[in-house]
Amino acid sequence: MSSNRLIPRLPDQFSGKWHHKSYTILKELGRGANGAVYLALCSSRKVAVKVGADPFDLLIEVNMLKSVDQDQSLRIGPRLYEVDDLLIAGRSYSFYAMEYVEGERLDDYVDRIGRDWVVVLLIQVLTRLEVLHQQGWVFGDVKPDNILVGRADKQVHLIDFGGVSQIGRAVRQFTEDYDRAVWQAGDRRAEPSYDLFAVALMMIRLSIGRDSWHTIRNQVRHLPVLYDIIRGNKELYLFREPILKALNGNFASAEEMKRELVGILCHRSSGTPPRQRGSAAEFWIGGLFVASLLLLASSLYYLWM
Repeated sequence: MSSNRLIPRLPDQFSGKWHHKSYTILKELGRGANGAVYLALCSSRKVAVKVGADPFDLLIEVNMLKSVDQDQSLRIGPRLYEVDDLLIAGRSYSFYAMEYVEGERLDDYVDRIGRDWVVVLLIQVLTRLEVLHQQGWVFGDVKPDNILVGRADKQVHLIDFGGVSQIGRAVRQFTEDYDRAVWQAGDRRAEPSYDLFAVALMMIRLSIGRDSWHTIRNQVRHLPVLYDIIRGNKELYLFREPILKALNGNFASAEEMKRELVGILCHRSSGTPPRQRGSAAEFWIGGLFVASLLLLASSLYYLWM
C-alpha cells in the first residue's frame, strides 16, 4: 500500500495528460491508505476524482469497476468515466474520474432515521456484496464510512474500492474495528466470509450506537466480547443466529446470510412498519419499501433489490 504522505494534493485546476479533459477541484472528499478522492467539475458535471501515489493500486480498482457487470437495476459501484495521468511538480500521477454519488454516510443515516432500519439497509449491502463475490472480488474494507445512502434513490452505494481484492488473495486494505483477524476470528484471506464478518460487526455497531461502540473498542478484541453485546441487546438477540454464523465464518455466501435476515424480518412483521424518526415519505416513496411489511411477497421483492 502507498503511504498516505505520498498521496499528492491535486491543484485547483488540471487537465489529463492523455485525454486532455479539464477538471476544477471543488473540495477533498476523503483520504485513505492508497489514495485521495476529490469532488470536481468536468464539463459542468460533478465527478469524483481519485488520485494515488501507486498506479498499480489504482489499476486494481479500475479493473474491478470495469469487470463487474453493473446493470441499471443494481449497481455495485460508481460509473467509471476515464483513467488518465497528470503532472504535479514534474512528477506523473495516475487518477481516475468516476460518478459522484451524493448521499449520507450509513452511520449518519441510521442516527437520523432510527436503528430499526439497520437490517433493511444491511440486506441491501449484502445484495451488492453477493454480486461482487460472484464475479471474483471481495470488497475488503467493509465499514459504514465506505457505504452511502443516496439522497435521490435512498439506496445503499458502496464507495472507496481501495480495499477490493481478488478472491483467494490477501485483503489489501482493512479497518481494525471490522477486521476478523484483529478480533481473533480468522485470517485476512480475501473470501466472502471476510466481508460477511464485517457486515455482522456493522450490524452490532449500528445497533448499539457510537458511544457504546467506543466504550468496547478499547477492550481486548475477541468474539466473547461480541457475544455479550448480542445477549444484552434485544434487537441483536432477535437476529443472533445469522450474526453468530457470520462472526464464525459459517455462511457460504452473502445470499445465504441475506435469506436468513429477510426470513427473520418477515416473520416478526405484524403489519406495522418499524417506528421511524425520519419522514415516512422518505422511505415509502424512496425505495426501501413501497408496501407494508404485512404484504410479505411485496416486501420480500424490495428487500432483495
